[in-house]
Amino acid sequence: MSPSSSAEQSPVATSLKKSLAASTGAMMTSLFVTPLDVAKVRLQSQTQSYSTASCGAKSKTSCLSKCVQHTPRITPCRSMRNPLLSAAPKAPCKFRQMTVHCVQANCRSHGLQFTGTFDALRHIFRTEGARGLFAGLPPTLMLAVPSTVLYYTSYDHLVHEGSKKFPEVAFLMPLLAGSSARIVAATIVSPLELVRTRMQGAQLSGGVLQTLRGAVQQNGVGALYRGLSATLARDVPFSAIYWTCFEQFRQSLEARYPDSTRIQQSFCAGAMAGAIAATITTPFDVVKTLQQVDGSMNLSTAQVLRRLIRTQGPGAAMTGLSARLAKIVPSCAIMISSYEVGKRYLGIDN
Repeated sequence: MSPSSSAEQSPVATSLKKSLAASTGAMMTSLFVTPLDVAKVRLQSQTQSYSTASCGAKSKTSCLSKCVQHTPRITPCRSMRNPLLSAAPKAPCKFRQMTVHCVQANCRSHGLQFTGTFDALRHIFRTEGARGLFAGLPPTLMLAVPSTVLYYTSYDHLVHEGSKKFPEVAFLMPLLAGSSARIVAATIVSPLELVRTRMQGAQLSGGVLQTLRGAVQQNGVGALYRGLSATLARDVPFSAIYWTCFEQFRQSLEARYPDSTRIQQSFCAGAMAGAIAATITTPFDVVKTLQQVDGSMNLSTAQVLRRLIRTQGPGAAMTGLSARLAKIVPSCAIMISSYEVGKRYLGIDN
């Protein structure tokens, strides 16, 4: 299709084609990065461990402190629910200043936390199989398609129209358009984000609807938006940083390597911009994971972050960074380049 025929397309046809291009890219990206996302969630969920536990019951193991941190097959007491863990016999324990009923576990006396992304991937594959690596894939796909369509088409429209109407501040359009598009997309798909995080953080037997129903029954309708503030605190700055860096990097690559294609420029610029944005926003990603995995947590984003740093040190706020980078860098590169390929193939290479 020639550029002239592309220009004559109706806005509706153009939007539909952009949606198709974004959907295809979202599905490809989701299949590639889901195992890395599962590893990231498990790593970040470890920060919820209670290392000061002391057991009063007789057990073959010395205590639960490290086992609770490591083993995804233990169920904690009601007041300390964590979907990372599943059923085991009850025994009285004392956690800090709170006496609760906890669990015994047939785990190694020297149980260890995951030491990194590849350790988590190896453990998940060994104990849960390939299915464990793709935990939460259905809600991931259900989340990725509408979220990506809303996000990318909104960004394209806002940055194009904004630059045309306000040329004097065109340099700010990627930042403003990216932030606005992300707020809309993240708010709409927040319930699916909750389901995905819980399914990836635990061995849940139920499906998407059952997980949604359970969350509402346990904590009310507001539970569907648990972690939204942390999601926005993570994703809005991420989008602002990502698109600002992306446009600058792509322009620099275009000037430095004039023989390269737009798709090649987009791939490299997307990877570099994604790495920068992911690193800066990782603390909010950790908070979001903790809020969504623990259905009983009613603390604000700032409170969770302060408590995390106070109890486990500043490094805890960057938990899962390697897994997050391993996921986001290729996903940003794949998504933006496949989106460009789709637009070109469908005749809307603008």
